[in-house]
Amino acid sequence: MGTVIRNDDMTTRDMAYIVSIAEEQSITRAAAKMYMAQPALSQCVQKVEKELGVLIFLRQPNGVKLTAEGECFLEFAKKTLTEQKTMEKKLLDLQNSDRGVVQLGFTGMQAMYVLPYFLPQFKEKYPSIDMVLTEAASEDIEEKLIKGEVEVGIVHPPLLREELEYFEINHDELVIVPRSNSRYHKMIYYRDDDPMPYLDAEFLRNEPLIVTQSWQRSRMVCEQIFDKMGFHPPIKQVSRNLSTLDALAQVDYGTVLLPSKQLSDALRRRGVYKIDPAYSVPYTFNVAVLKNAYLSSPAEKLVEFLKEIRGTF
Repeated sequence: MGTVIRNDDMTTRDMAYIVSIAEEQSITRAAAKMYMAQPALSQCVQKVEKELGVLIFLRQPNGVKLTAEGECFLEFAKKTLTEQKTMEKKLLDLQNSDRGVVQLGFTGMQAMYVLPYFLPQFKEKYPSIDMVLTEAASEDIEEKLIKGEVEVGIVHPPLLREELEYFEINHDELVIVPRSNSRYHKMIYYRDDDPMPYLDAEFLRNEPLIVTQSWQRSRMVCEQIFDKMGFHPPIKQVSRNLSTLDALAQVDYGTVLLPSKQLSDALRRRGVYKIDPAYSVPYTFNVAVLKNAYLSSPAEKLVEFLKEIRGTF
Protein backbone atom coordinates (compact mmCIF):
# COMPACT_ATOMS: atom_id res chain seq x y z
CA MET A 1 0.00 0.00 0.00
CA GLY A 2 1.43 3.39 -1.02
CA THR A 3 2.09 6.27 1.33
CA VAL A 4 -0.80 8.68 1.68
CA ILE A 5 0.23 12.32 1.41
CA ARG A 6 -2.19 14.59 3.21
CA ASN A 7 -2.62 18.16 1.98
CA ASP A 8 -1.95 19.37 5.50
CA ASP A 9 1.54 17.79 5.73
CA MET A 10 4.30 20.17 6.76
CA THR A 11 6.10 21.88 3.88
CA THR A 12 9.34 23.80 3.57
CA ARG A 13 7.19 26.90 3.24
CA ASP A 14 5.79 26.17 6.71
CA MET A 15 9.36 25.83 7.98
CA ALA A 16 10.28 29.19 6.45
CA TYR A 17 7.30 30.76 8.21
CA ILE A 18 8.39 29.31 11.58
CA VAL A 19 11.94 30.62 11.05
CA SER A 20 10.61 34.10 10.28
CA ILE A 21 8.40 34.11 13.40
CA ALA A 22 11.36 33.00 15.53
CA GLU A 23 13.53 35.79 14.10
CA GLU A 24 10.89 38.45 14.65
CA GLN A 25 9.76 36.97 18.00
CA SER A 26 6.26 37.94 16.92
CA ILE A 27 3.62 36.40 14.65
CA THR A 28 2.23 39.86 13.87
CA ARG A 29 5.62 41.31 12.87
CA ALA A 30 6.51 38.22 10.84
CA ALA A 31 3.17 38.41 9.02
CA ALA A 32 3.73 42.08 8.20
CA LYS A 33 7.26 41.36 6.97
CA MET A 34 6.00 38.62 4.63
CA TYR A 35 2.85 40.55 3.59
CA MET A 36 0.62 37.84 5.03
CA ALA A 37 -2.54 37.93 7.07
CA GLN A 38 -1.77 37.31 10.74
CA PRO A 39 -4.52 34.66 11.17
CA ALA A 40 -3.06 32.62 8.29
CA LEU A 41 0.35 32.60 9.96
CA SER A 42 -1.17 31.64 13.30
CA GLN A 43 -2.91 28.70 11.58
CA CYS A 44 0.46 27.62 10.17
CA VAL A 45 1.94 27.53 13.68
CA GLN A 46 -1.02 25.50 14.97
CA LYS A 47 -0.70 23.08 12.04
CA VAL A 48 3.03 22.48 12.63
CA GLU A 49 2.58 22.15 16.40
CA LYS A 50 -0.25 19.65 15.88
CA GLU A 51 1.81 17.58 13.44
CA LEU A 52 4.86 17.54 15.75
CA GLY A 53 2.80 17.03 18.89
CA VAL A 54 4.72 19.75 20.77
CA LEU A 55 4.48 23.45 21.43
CA ILE A 56 6.96 25.45 19.34
CA PHE A 57 6.18 28.88 20.75
CA LEU A 58 5.08 30.22 24.11
CA ARG A 59 2.60 33.05 23.63
CA GLN A 60 3.55 36.21 25.52
CA PRO A 61 1.97 39.69 25.78
CA ASN A 62 4.58 41.23 23.47
CA GLY A 63 5.06 38.33 21.07
CA VAL A 64 6.24 34.73 21.21
CA LYS A 65 9.20 32.84 22.63
CA LEU A 66 10.63 29.53 21.41
CA THR A 67 10.21 26.52 23.68
CA ALA A 68 13.04 24.01 24.07
CA GLU A 69 11.24 21.86 21.49
CA GLY A 70 10.89 24.92 19.29
CA GLU A 71 14.64 25.57 19.44
CA CYS A 72 15.22 21.99 18.31
CA PHE A 73 12.76 22.34 15.43
CA LEU A 74 14.21 25.72 14.42
CA GLU A 75 17.65 24.18 14.01
CA PHE A 76 16.15 21.42 11.85
CA ALA A 77 14.11 23.88 9.77
CA LYS A 78 17.10 26.12 9.06
CA LYS A 79 19.21 23.13 8.03
CA THR A 80 16.43 21.81 5.79
CA LEU A 81 15.92 25.18 4.09
CA THR A 82 19.66 25.55 3.53
CA GLU A 83 19.86 22.07 2.00
CA GLN A 84 16.88 22.87 -0.23
CA LYS A 85 18.59 26.02 -1.54
CA THR A 86 21.80 24.07 -2.12
CA MET A 87 19.94 21.42 -4.09
CA GLU A 88 18.22 24.07 -6.23
CA LYS A 89 21.58 25.70 -7.00
CA LYS A 90 23.17 22.37 -7.93
CA LEU A 91 20.28 21.47 -10.23
CA LEU A 92 20.53 24.82 -12.00
CA ASP A 93 24.30 24.41 -12.37
CA LEU A 94 23.81 20.96 -13.92
CA GLN A 95 21.42 22.42 -16.47
CA ASN A 96 23.75 25.23 -17.53
CA SER A 97 26.80 26.41 -15.60
CA ASP A 98 27.43 29.36 -17.95
CA ARG A 99 24.09 30.99 -17.29
CA GLY A 100 22.14 31.97 -14.20
CA VAL A 101 21.81 34.59 -11.51
CA VAL A 102 24.15 35.72 -8.73
CA GLN A 103 22.95 37.74 -5.76
CA LEU A 104 25.41 40.41 -4.60
CA GLY A 105 25.12 42.56 -1.48
CA PHE A 106 26.91 45.92 -1.31
CA THR A 107 26.93 49.15 0.68
CA GLY A 108 25.72 52.51 -0.60
CA MET A 109 29.14 54.12 -1.08
CA GLN A 110 30.30 51.07 -3.03
CA ALA A 111 27.62 51.89 -5.59
CA MET A 112 29.59 55.06 -6.35
CA TYR A 113 33.09 53.60 -6.27
CA VAL A 114 33.36 49.81 -6.56
CA LEU A 115 30.40 48.72 -8.70
CA PRO A 116 31.07 51.01 -11.69
CA TYR A 117 34.57 49.57 -11.87
CA PHE A 118 33.92 45.84 -11.96
CA LEU A 119 30.29 45.33 -13.05
CA PRO A 120 30.82 46.27 -16.72
CA GLN A 121 33.93 44.07 -16.87
CA PHE A 122 32.14 41.11 -15.29
CA LYS A 123 29.15 41.51 -17.63
CA GLU A 124 31.45 41.64 -20.63
CA LYS A 125 33.19 38.44 -19.53
CA TYR A 126 29.97 36.63 -18.53
CA PRO A 127 27.12 38.12 -20.61
CA SER A 128 24.73 35.25 -19.75
CA ILE A 129 24.98 35.76 -15.98
CA ASP A 130 22.50 38.19 -14.48
CA MET A 131 23.21 39.97 -11.20
CA VAL A 132 20.63 40.79 -8.54
CA LEU A 133 21.92 43.66 -6.38
CA THR A 134 20.98 44.26 -2.75
CA GLU A 135 22.05 47.51 -1.08
CA ALA A 136 22.45 47.39 2.70
CA ALA A 137 24.82 48.19 5.54
CA SER A 138 27.76 45.81 6.05
CA GLU A 139 26.20 44.10 9.09
CA ASP A 140 22.92 43.58 7.19
CA ILE A 141 24.80 42.10 4.22
CA GLU A 142 26.55 39.68 6.57
CA GLU A 143 23.18 38.65 8.04
CA LYS A 144 21.76 38.12 4.55
CA LEU A 145 24.75 35.94 3.66
CA ILE A 146 24.14 33.76 6.71
CA LYS A 147 20.42 33.48 5.88
CA GLY A 148 21.18 32.64 2.23
CA GLU A 149 19.46 35.75 0.88
CA VAL A 150 22.63 36.77 -0.99
CA GLU A 151 25.58 34.58 -2.04
CA VAL A 152 28.33 37.19 -2.25
CA GLY A 153 28.78 40.40 -0.27
CA ILE A 154 31.21 43.31 -0.28
CA VAL A 155 31.67 44.68 3.24
CA HIS A 156 33.91 46.92 5.31
CA PRO A 157 35.83 46.14 8.53
CA PRO A 158 35.65 45.26 11.34
CA LEU A 159 34.97 41.75 10.00
CA LEU A 160 32.81 40.36 12.75
CA ARG A 161 31.10 37.12 11.74
CA GLU A 162 32.83 33.79 12.31
CA GLU A 163 30.34 32.08 9.99
CA LEU A 164 31.75 34.00 7.02
CA GLU A 165 34.93 33.79 4.98
CA TYR A 166 36.47 37.09 3.86
CA PHE A 167 39.15 38.23 1.45
CA GLU A 168 40.32 41.77 0.73
CA ILE A 169 39.90 43.20 -2.76
CA ASN A 170 41.09 46.75 -2.15
CA HIS A 171 42.60 48.94 0.52
CA ASP A 172 41.47 52.35 1.67
CA GLU A 173 41.99 54.58 4.69
CA LEU A 174 40.15 57.34 6.48
CA VAL A 175 41.46 60.86 5.93
CA ILE A 176 40.71 64.12 7.73
CA VAL A 177 38.77 66.89 6.01
CA PRO A 178 38.96 69.89 8.38
CA ARG A 179 36.65 72.88 8.37
CA SER A 180 38.23 75.56 6.20
CA ASN A 181 37.81 78.10 9.03
CA SER A 182 39.41 75.90 11.70
CA ARG A 183 42.95 76.53 12.88
CA TYR A 184 44.64 73.53 11.38
CA HIS A 185 47.29 75.03 9.10
CA LYS A 186 50.03 75.10 11.74
CA MET A 187 49.37 71.41 12.46
CA ILE A 188 50.10 70.16 8.93
CA TYR A 189 53.28 68.12 8.52
CA TYR A 190 54.94 65.78 6.01
CA ARG A 191 56.68 62.44 6.30
CA ASP A 192 59.84 61.53 4.42
CA ASP A 193 58.21 58.41 2.94
CA ASP A 194 55.01 60.06 1.68
CA PRO A 195 54.38 63.20 -0.41
CA MET A 196 50.83 63.55 0.98
CA PRO A 197 50.23 66.02 3.85
CA TYR A 198 49.38 64.80 7.35
CA LEU A 199 47.46 66.51 10.13
CA ASP A 200 48.58 66.26 13.74
CA ALA A 201 46.15 64.12 15.74
CA GLU A 202 45.99 66.80 18.44
CA PHE A 203 43.96 68.94 16.02
CA LEU A 204 41.00 66.62 16.52
CA ARG A 205 40.95 66.82 20.33
CA ASN A 206 38.45 69.70 20.53
CA GLU A 207 37.29 69.77 16.91
CA PRO A 208 33.51 69.26 16.34
CA LEU A 209 33.08 66.13 14.21
CA ILE A 210 30.36 64.81 11.94
CA VAL A 211 30.25 61.01 12.17
CA THR A 212 28.11 58.04 11.20
CA GLN A 213 25.95 56.00 13.58
CA SER A 214 27.73 53.99 16.30
CA TRP A 215 26.74 50.65 14.72
CA GLN A 216 28.15 51.53 11.29
CA ARG A 217 31.53 50.19 10.22
CA SER A 218 32.99 53.60 9.30
CA ARG A 219 32.17 54.81 12.83
CA MET A 220 33.71 51.69 14.38
CA VAL A 221 36.93 52.39 12.49
CA CYS A 222 36.82 56.02 13.70
CA GLU A 223 36.45 54.83 17.29
CA GLN A 224 39.45 52.52 16.86
CA ILE A 225 41.47 55.50 15.63
CA PHE A 226 40.36 57.62 18.59
CA ASP A 227 41.24 54.80 20.99
CA LYS A 228 44.76 54.79 19.55
CA MET A 229 44.95 58.58 19.90
CA GLY A 230 43.92 58.35 23.53
CA PHE A 231 40.95 60.73 23.32
CA HIS A 232 37.53 61.00 21.65
CA PRO A 233 36.69 64.31 19.92
CA PRO A 234 33.33 66.02 20.49
CA ILE A 235 30.51 64.87 18.20
CA LYS A 236 28.49 67.65 16.59
CA GLN A 237 26.31 65.67 14.17
CA VAL A 238 25.47 62.04 13.47
CA SER A 239 24.27 60.73 10.10
CA ARG A 240 23.70 57.31 8.53
CA ASN A 241 25.22 58.23 5.17
CA LEU A 242 28.83 58.97 4.27
CA SER A 243 27.49 61.07 1.39
CA THR A 244 25.76 63.30 3.97
CA LEU A 245 29.05 63.71 5.85
CA ASP A 246 30.68 64.70 2.57
CA ALA A 247 27.96 67.27 1.81
CA LEU A 248 28.09 68.78 5.31
CA ALA A 249 31.88 69.02 5.14
CA GLN A 250 31.58 70.97 1.89
CA VAL A 251 29.61 73.70 3.71
CA ASP A 252 31.97 73.67 6.74
CA TYR A 253 29.37 72.29 9.14
CA GLY A 254 32.08 70.25 10.85
CA THR A 255 35.24 68.23 10.38
CA VAL A 256 34.91 64.70 9.01
CA LEU A 257 36.92 61.50 8.64
CA LEU A 258 36.07 59.89 5.31
CA PRO A 259 37.41 57.05 3.12
CA SER A 260 39.98 58.61 0.81
CA LYS A 261 38.78 56.82 -2.32
CA GLN A 262 35.16 57.80 -1.80
CA LEU A 263 35.55 61.58 -1.46
CA SER A 264 33.66 64.00 -3.67
CA ASP A 265 35.68 66.07 -6.13
CA ALA A 266 34.73 69.19 -4.15
CA LEU A 267 36.47 67.90 -1.02
CA ARG A 268 39.48 66.64 -2.96
CA ARG A 269 40.00 70.10 -4.42
CA ARG A 270 39.74 71.73 -1.02
CA GLY A 271 42.38 69.49 0.53
CA VAL A 272 42.46 66.38 2.70
CA TYR A 273 45.01 65.18 5.25
CA LYS A 274 46.23 61.75 6.19
CA ILE A 275 46.29 60.29 9.70
CA ASP A 276 49.64 59.31 11.17
CA PRO A 277 50.36 55.58 10.67
CA ALA A 278 50.61 55.21 14.46
CA TYR A 279 46.87 55.92 14.67
CA SER A 280 45.51 54.95 11.25
CA VAL A 281 43.26 51.88 10.84
CA PRO A 282 42.70 50.21 7.44
CA TYR A 283 39.29 50.70 5.84
CA THR A 284 39.27 47.86 3.34
CA PHE A 285 36.86 46.47 0.77
CA ASN A 286 36.27 42.79 1.54
CA VAL A 287 34.37 40.06 -0.28
CA ALA A 288 32.40 37.81 2.07
CA VAL A 289 30.82 34.40 1.48
CA LEU A 290 29.31 31.83 3.83
CA LYS A 291 31.87 29.30 5.08
CA ASN A 292 31.50 25.73 3.81
CA ALA A 293 28.43 26.68 1.77
CA TYR A 294 27.78 25.57 -1.79
CA LEU A 295 28.25 28.48 -4.17
CA SER A 296 26.30 28.43 -7.40
CA SER A 297 28.36 28.45 -10.57
CA PRO A 298 27.55 32.14 -11.26
CA ALA A 299 28.57 33.06 -7.69
CA GLU A 300 31.82 31.11 -8.00
CA LYS A 301 32.60 32.94 -11.24
CA LEU A 302 31.97 36.30 -9.54
CA VAL A 303 34.22 35.41 -6.58
CA GLU A 304 37.02 34.28 -8.88
CA PHE A 305 36.63 37.43 -10.96
CA LEU A 306 36.88 39.65 -7.86
CA LYS A 307 40.03 37.78 -6.81
CA GLU A 308 41.54 38.44 -10.23
CA ILE A 309 40.97 42.21 -10.08
CA ARG A 310 41.74 42.82 -6.39
CA GLY A 311 44.09 45.69 -5.79
CA THR A 312 43.63 47.12 -9.29
CA PHE A 313 41.12 49.90 -8.56
